[in-house]
Amino acid sequence: MKQIRTQDAVGHALIHDMVRIVIGEVKDTPFRRGHVITEDDIPKLLDLGKEHIYVMEPSDEGFLHEEDVARALYDIAGGDYMHDGPMAQGKIEAIADVDGLLIVNVEKLHAINSIGELTIVTKLNHTPVKAGDKIGGMRCIPLLLEEEQVEAAKRIGGPVLNIKPFVRKTMGIVTTGSEVFEGRIKDAFTPIIEERCAAFGVEKIAHEIVTDNTDDIVAAISKVKQAGADIIFCTGGMSVDPDDLTPGAIKRYADTVVTYGLPVLPGSMVCIAYCADGTPILGVPGGVLFSKPTAFDTILPRLVANDTITKEDCIDMGHGGFLG
Repeated sequence: MKQIRTQDAVGHALIHDMVRIVIGEVKDTPFRRGHVITEDDIPKLLDLGKEHIYVMEPSDEGFLHEEDVARALYDIAGGDYMHDGPMAQGKIEAIADVDGLLIVNVEKLHAINSIGELTIVTKLNHTPVKAGDKIGGMRCIPLLLEEEQVEAAKRIGGPVLNIKPFVRKTMGIVTTGSEVFEGRIKDAFTPIIEERCAAFGVEKIAHEIVTDNTDDIVAAISKVKQAGADIIFCTGGMSVDPDDLTPGAIKRYADTVVTYGLPVLPGSMVCIAYCADGTPILGVPGGVLFSKPTAFDTILPRLVANDTITKEDCIDMGHGGFLG
């Protein structure tokens, strides 16, 4: 790039946005890339501390402007159910089109960010998002960047970001415990589950209350499944007490048990299982009654987005799983 005194810059086009910041008052962009400088602009540029401007020279061949880099990075990283926002200050942001679960290919993200001066920044993998949320941003660090860095990112390929829409909209609840069945205590689990599921558009269509009997619990799970529940929650009887029979009942009914126990606190006594048709069954621990967030809140958006949870996923939850 060639440096020119601002006072001599009339007629030249800016090659990047210029930002104005007044602490506590304003942050804006009074001059945008491509603006042709006039005499009236000179004092304003000097007020911004711009004593020089820079113009492109023929020797800059093989380099890309920051805006072209940001565009290329979005084209690599962007995936399903999102769109790009307007270019601003050399960066582009990815914006969600739907309510859903953000899926980040962390391996590709790390690989692209390791190339040189490329930058892709995202929300955490498996973050629930709403339509209109900003989920990531793309830019490079310098104003001009070697084109080869972008080509290297293209070889890694994408997408880095995807969104899985929330698709499971109904639930069934199986409440276990003779004390609830006989009316000695009130069912405290159901209203909490209903409240937290409502945030994801999930409604209760079936509810069974049963005694502490394995056969009864299995029959109740079957009944809410036949009612058409997209997700089945089983509450009560989830600890290691010999009288707590819910995990065993889930194991008997489900086709696949992914885990009983999760490296997340609070709420580690979770059971995650699946029916043959993919319907998830979640044994909900007692911690949900007293704390938020818990393991339940970590798992719930993944279930609603029909994002199958594996044993490896469960192990990975230990990193960041201390919810306080």
